[in-house]
Amino acid sequence: MTSTNFQRARKPEEIQARRDTLLAAAAELFDAEGPLGAGLNAIAARAGFTKSNVYRYFESREEVLLSLFLAEMEQLVPALAAAIAATPEGDLDGLARAVTEQFASRPRFGHLTSILSNTLETNVSEDTIVMVKRTMGGMAGEMAAALRTRLPKASAEDTLWAITMIGSLVAGMWPGAHPAPVAERVLSRPEFARHRPNIERDLPRAVRAILASIA
Repeated sequence: MTSTNFQRARKPEEIQARRDTLLAAAAELFDAEGPLGAGLNAIAARAGFTKSNVYRYFESREEVLLSLFLAEMEQLVPALAAAIAATPEGDLDGLARAVTEQFASRPRFGHLTSILSNTLETNVSEDTIVMVKRTMGGMAGEMAAALRTRLPKASAEDTLWAITMIGSLVAGMWPGAHPAPVAERVLSRPEFARHRPNIERDLPRAVRAILASIA
């Protein structure tokens, strides 16, 4: 993206436009180079900002990526609800496949989820983390409600627990399923192949076990 001389945003819609521009730049860099390539200097340059201007809209690189994570989750929620709605009631195998397909098809979300606790929730204020957790909780509640329509014997508490555990599984499995290049070469050897998780193969089995425990 070429450099643009932005005037200071004052109206809410102008502020949101600037934030969206920065998030789009962060998404491009994150997809291409991972979190290390999505530094604040690089984000600012890609968006046509100066680094000092970025601080008018985000407190740190981590807040930019947290906002990107929430934007990705916001897209996941209706897609997952629709996939669940298309699955027959009580079909645990179908539900497990539907859930897996939605998570596996969103590599940016999977990667961001895997670094949420140890990277993204650092160098940000307590208020920011509170906002993120509340927003995540609301969206998790929507996904749990959708799941409950297909598992009517499960309680609201149980379906929320299931969604939370599935998210934790994705966060834990993602780095191993998408290792760094050197580790990937090692894990491609037959003697180490069993150490590498496969989201499409392993997540459905784990999700089905979770759903069976509450169904």
